[in-house]
Amino acid sequence: MFKNILSTALARVVNAILTLVILLINTNNFGQEGLGTIGLVVLGIAIILLFNNYIGGAALIYLVPRQDIFKIMVPSYLWAIITSIIGAYMLSFFHLIPPEFTYHVFLLSLIHSMMTVNYNILVGKEKIKIYNIVSVIQLMATVASLAYFIYYQEIIGIIAYIYALFIGYFLGFILGLISIWSYISFTNLKGVSETIRQIIKYGKFTQSANIIQLLNYRLSYYIIEFFTGRAALGVYNVGVQLSEGVWMVGKSVAMVQYARISNTKDELYAKKITIQLIKFTFTLTFPILGVLIVLPESFYGAVLGVEFMSVRIILILLAAGILATAISMMFSHYFTGVGKPKYNMIGSSIGFIFTLILGFSFIPKYGIMAAALTASVSYLANMIYLMIIFMKLTRVKFSDFKLKKEDARFIWKEIRSITSS
Repeated sequence: MFKNILSTALARVVNAILTLVILLINTNNFGQEGLGTIGLVVLGIAIILLFNNYIGGAALIYLVPRQDIFKIMVPSYLWAIITSIIGAYMLSFFHLIPPEFTYHVFLLSLIHSMMTVNYNILVGKEKIKIYNIVSVIQLMATVASLAYFIYYQEIIGIIAYIYALFIGYFLGFILGLISIWSYISFTNLKGVSETIRQIIKYGKFTQSANIIQLLNYRLSYYIIEFFTGRAALGVYNVGVQLSEGVWMVGKSVAMVQYARISNTKDELYAKKITIQLIKFTFTLTFPILGVLIVLPESFYGAVLGVEFMSVRIILILLAAGILATAISMMFSHYFTGVGKPKYNMIGSSIGFIFTLILGFSFIPKYGIMAAALTASVSYLANMIYLMIIFMKLTRVKFSDFKLKKEDARFIWKEIRSITSS
């Protein structure tokens, strides 16, 4: 398992570097308002993807070892088409995305949704290394395309970034499809309705939690744009992207954790490995977050541009929430893996209540700093609830989460076994 975690972590590090390169290109070419527009476009795609994931999402990871792949893929792809069409239209109708990018949001959402289906099948099969390779290639293609359009073709404007997303998503979809092709048996669709019922059964709580959690993460985007303008949103968006890059460790660990728990019925093992991975994630995430905080404003101004010097303050205010979310990922993937995703939905709802109350109370007056602090409070509330429920259901004590000598020896032993193999 730790080999898969290391592989995933390395892929996440590469992806984080590539994402940073994209961010640097964008900040140096599009400015604050352009970054705000990009934030709204990407958020629109994320919203559509969440509704798509009721059928094409993480529930597939749980069901892939238990269901026919072909009967999973067909409804997932069809649902991707439906949600992308309706989602893009609704977002444009309510002015939640820039209207000139409606068609692009539709196509990007469709390709991304089908790509995600392929990726989830790979993870469900525990083909973690293949998934990691494909995801890195996808992002590399996006970076290369963006640089090509801006610096070689001299395409001015956000459309260059949109074109780069098209190339990256499409390549990811094709490579993912090739990777799962051997698992597909083109049988008839008899019994597909039962498969759909199972997908919805396991996906409804998970995706409801994810939708509410996205509101925790991104509701402030719309509040900021409405009350303070798109330029301020651009600055906040950069801060959020940098801070969420710290999640690369938690996301890497959580994905492998979920795939492993979904493929076992041993709840004692699931509990034990979750506690170990929480300690592992905290140990690696804390120092990475610390580096971002101690870097001076002049550094961010030199790298991102003087318009984005205030990003450091946003990172400081987001820090506690980012660390809390990295830990929350272990709890939420445990609950999903053992078939109890309803707790994730409740936890996300608690966090959303804080976002709703604090966001509308303070962001209009205090701007992006209030948005960052609101996010931290929301993330912390969610983590505290999930931790309480986990402790209650598994009968563990708070002292069990303390890093002990045997934990350090266990982690070190696993790392040595990986590096020596």
